[in-house]
Amino acid sequence: MIGLLCAAVPIAALAKPKPKLAVAPLKGDTGNKVAQAIVEAIAGKDFAVIGPKAVSREITKLGLGDELDTKDARKLARKLGAVALVDGTVTKAGKKRSLHLEVHRRGKPDAGFTVEFKSTGSEAFRRGVREEIVNKLDGADDDGPGTDDDDQAKPTLAKLSADDADRRTSKPADDDAAARRARKQADDDADTKRKLADDDAARRSQKRDEPEPDRKPRRDPGEPAARRKRVADTDGDQPAVRKRKTARREADEAGPQLLARLGVGASVAQRQLSYATRAGFTQIPPQVQTTAGSGRLDGEIYPFALANTTGALAGLGLAVAYDKTFGLAIKIPNQTVSAPINQSHYALGARYRIGVGDASTIAFGLDYARRSYIADRSGLMTLTLDAPDVDYSAIVPGVGARVPVTDTVAILGSADGMLMLDTGPIQATTSYGPATVYGLEALAGVDIALARQIGLRVAVEYSQINFSFNGKGALANNRDGDAATPDVNGATDRSIGVVATVGLVY
Repeated sequence: MIGLLCAAVPIAALAKPKPKLAVAPLKGDTGNKVAQAIVEAIAGKDFAVIGPKAVSREITKLGLGDELDTKDARKLARKLGAVALVDGTVTKAGKKRSLHLEVHRRGKPDAGFTVEFKSTGSEAFRRGVREEIVNKLDGADDDGPGTDDDDQAKPTLAKLSADDADRRTSKPADDDAAARRARKQADDDADTKRKLADDDAARRSQKRDEPEPDRKPRRDPGEPAARRKRVADTDGDQPAVRKRKTARREADEAGPQLLARLGVGASVAQRQLSYATRAGFTQIPPQVQTTAGSGRLDGEIYPFALANTTGALAGLGLAVAYDKTFGLAIKIPNQTVSAPINQSHYALGARYRIGVGDASTIAFGLDYARRSYIADRSGLMTLTLDAPDVDYSAIVPGVGARVPVTDTVAILGSADGMLMLDTGPIQATTSYGPATVYGLEALAGVDIALARQIGLRVAVEYSQINFSFNGKGALANNRDGDAATPDVNGATDRSIGVVATVGLVY
């Protein structure tokens, strides 16, 4: 989808089209929430704003990377027909977030600023961002210095600032709501001034040998005194990255939580069914061992988090997995024929995810799962396949974790218990009979980001189901013809494999 926000254009202005501004996706901005707030802040009758989704599509078409340098940003702005492109980074420290924006102006030097905020919905945040972008855009043109569009942009920006000032002063003095907002604004301004003073004092104590202009951030002479933010201007000789950026912020940039994922791929697994018999018994049932490849489909979604819902429901999600083996068969011992094997499994369940630290998560799950290994004996005629079929069903509680280690790599793991509901033909009295059964599953792997919304997942999977027979099945207690003495005490059904899926992530 292309997010294009623009204000209605008066008929008298049709001859002079509105200048376009482009807002690129911001690093660390899950779901483009902050970027969309910036679009809403600067959109109006004087600008046509190209939103982050449309810009992202153009980045993909041009083959640009996630990190835009000045050359790429100006190329992108020119392709979009915009006078400037805005991009940047959202970071977090404690309960506060920081927004650093770079304004890439065509034909002018880049300009940047940093804002600290708690909510993108506040009027102070949007007004502050809007004013800073307008100030940085002063003099931006469509085709470089000396073009006609430069003359068009300047009066438009001046008019925008005048309109904003008129709106802020047009409310009646006796309006109770306005009075309360004014008092709150004054309190916030006082807090901001105290914090700025403390910061300046700390910098002076650490760098007493630096000249005064280098210790204090530059201020625009026209900047309003009432401001619910701190600005670190990156024009001129000021550094592009704030020196006070902490290790906590860098860890927060490692990767946002996944809100939805759908993966498709393949797996290779080896299954082994072995038996435990009484001491001295030699007629041990033949071990089953098969290796085959299969197709895999899996996914997870957190719908309440997708809908921007906060609170307890944001961690509630659904997960699904399906795996089907193709071309698997088992050879009959001492024969030339084989029996095809229908091998598959699926799981469907709920998840509840909580955040740990900056970007790590722990998810608790409860699934319903089925696993089946059933031989097609229709072509064996009089031959006997001495291997029982199984058709497991279970309730599977478990816990999993995902920990980002870099911007593009995260490790994951999970452990599940299997509360068996049924095991299928293996527990029939004509087979090995009733048994006490329990199982477990485990997974360890890595997620690798290949592109902005495409990821590769590679994992090792392990499952084991243990049987303890009570000796009432025909194959368990009468393999040697002596029905009075149980021969097979138990069995272990074990699978281990590797799975790789490429997924769409959001």
